[in-house]
Amino acid sequence: MSDIKRRVVFVQVVEAGSFSAAAKRLGIARSAVSRHIAALEAEYGVRLLNRTTRRLGLTDAGRIFHDSSVRILAESEAASRCIQQLRERPTGTLKVAGPTSFARQLAALVNEFSKLHEALRIELQLDDRVVDMVEEGIDISIRIGWLEDSRLIARRLCEAPRILCASPAYLDAHGRPEKPAQLTEHECLIFTLLPTPHQWRFSRHKRCETVSVRGRLSTNSAIAMHRMVLGGAGIAPLSRFLIEKDLEAGRLEHLLPEYDCGSAGIYAVYQDRRYEQPKIRLFIDFARERIRQML
Repeated sequence: MSDIKRRVVFVQVVEAGSFSAAAKRLGIARSAVSRHIAALEAEYGVRLLNRTTRRLGLTDAGRIFHDSSVRILAESEAASRCIQQLRERPTGTLKVAGPTSFARQLAALVNEFSKLHEALRIELQLDDRVVDMVEEGIDISIRIGWLEDSRLIARRLCEAPRILCASPAYLDAHGRPEKPAQLTEHECLIFTLLPTPHQWRFSRHKRCETVSVRGRLSTNSAIAMHRMVLGGAGIAPLSRFLIEKDLEAGRLEHLLPEYDCGSAGIYAVYQDRRYEQPKIRLFIDFARERIRQML
């Protein structure tokens, strides 16, 4: 048994006033308490306790050992608390990746989180490609839509509704579709990162409809698609958070508003073995709360 643990037994004997009472406090047998005290006395070569049938008293050596034990145990407990606080305190560098289309929200999120955890350095990497988190040392990747990777875990943060839209200039020139099937007559912008880029799904009153669309322009960037739609290149479903101000200002029109054209899940993706790190666990919990408020 370690010296610290034997000191615990000794202090309990002194405070409880007997071996039996100390054994009860510690949840061990009285004989075990007796063995620990005997081992201490043998180790230090002095008698620590005067034992009689009626009382238990400290020897001079015992009094010195008791005082030092109380101090050592208090320091040990304080050190344990400090270590535990450090374990729960995010430190080091947190590398966060996300798409450029979500840059405004991620910048605000990182800024708020950094103010709460000043000992943490945060590196924000914005890129529309799906980064290799293991290869690039990314701690957390915020993804809109989820591509399966057996090495990673994805935690859903919220949903990002999509809105079918086009510019007034395009619609004035080519007409406004009144139902999904009419989209086959229009230039549709193709987002290549979708599982089925040319298959657009719509639902209304619990009935679903799939339309095969075509278009001369395609991209893997939501930002690029947003600019194309604003420039009058065609029709596209875009996340509401990306075009909300354009809709309010009249730069874009919401098409087929009675139809639901789906939503994209927003996920925090991380390596399973890293979740217990405070910086990752705290950031994901914070992101889950704040992103919902932002959207």
